[in-house]
Amino acid sequence: MVRTILSARKIHTTSLTGTEIQQLKELIHKGVVNARVITRARVLLMAHEGKMDKAMYETLDLAVSTPYDIRKRYHEGGLQKALYDAPRPGKERILSGKQEAEVIAIACSEAPKGYVRWTLDLLTEEVHNQLEVAIGRTAIWKVLLRNDTKPWLKKNVVYSECNG
Repeated sequence: MVRTILSARKIHTTSLTGTEIQQLKELIHKGVVNARVITRARVLLMAHEGKMDKAMYETLDLAVSTPYDIRKRYHEGGLQKALYDAPRPGKERILSGKQEAEVIAIACSEAPKGYVRWTLDLLTEEVHNQLEVAIGRTAIWKVLLRNDTKPWLKKNVVYSECNG
């Protein structure tokens, strides 16, 4: 006995407007957007032409569910939602702006006695002692990276005038 399992998926037919077709073709031909966006544009154009999902995922080398997911997003929120990912909230920053400024000030100060320059481990320990914040070396590195701070270069080191 052979059973046929029917999918609970809703069929989303895609009927694009002339303006949308033109926008998608421009995205594909200009090629200045993310490759993922171009692939999604191709899927929408193929769906508009009446191509089946199997033809789309085989032609474009996609996962089986991708054409369905893109058409579904188009029906839920239009062209923008189908092409682009929603912003992701990400993790909140550990340090406030003022605390980041203090980290940079520490990094630009003289290294502790016995050291020629600051290391991430030394900075992490010093920030933990001064700011009383549990922060890892990667977070310190990201603060320095965001602010283009390179404490090992002399030009970024801040000297007080009394030191000469």
